[in-house]
Amino acid sequence: MDIRTRDVPEQHLVSEQRSVDQAALEAWLPGAMARVAAAATDAGGVLGIAAWPYLERPATEDPVFVVVYEGNPNEGETPVEVCAPIADATAATRTILAHREAYVRVTKEQVLTGALGGVYEAIEKWIGEQGLVVAAAPQETYWTDFSAAGAQDPVFDVSFPVAARG
Repeated sequence: MDIRTRDVPEQHLVSEQRSVDQAALEAWLPGAMARVAAAATDAGGVLGIAAWPYLERPATEDPVFVVVYEGNPNEGETPVEVCAPIADATAATRTILAHREAYVRVTKEQVLTGALGGVYEAIEKWIGEQGLVVAAAPQETYWTDFSAAGAQDPVFDVSFPVAARG
């Protein structure tokens, strides 16, 4: 598995949070993304991929969404927050400070075959092996249309903010 690190700039976001288990997450997520996108539009617009060069994706205006997991919804209800980045800090409902993160680019096939949990486990293990610690809740950063993607297409990144141990 190709685990990388990158520096992420401060992000100003509009968000919606709910405590959900996996079944409720799958039902809630599409509507939450639509509501957050509408709120971001009202706040000046969702920042597209072009505003986030650290994602190393083609520079388009396709929207970016960040989903923050405070736990594992496969193990029961946990707070999950859907966020859309915006330029106007005064309209933000959440700010994620600049940080370094370890991440993996995930394909649609990994999601559909149930391999996503293994991605999270591999990143956490790698972080420990590098002498780092998890500094905040893991995130999924979406930057493409999942339903339109092919099986081998990358569809989002799973990331963990990291810090030096000690």
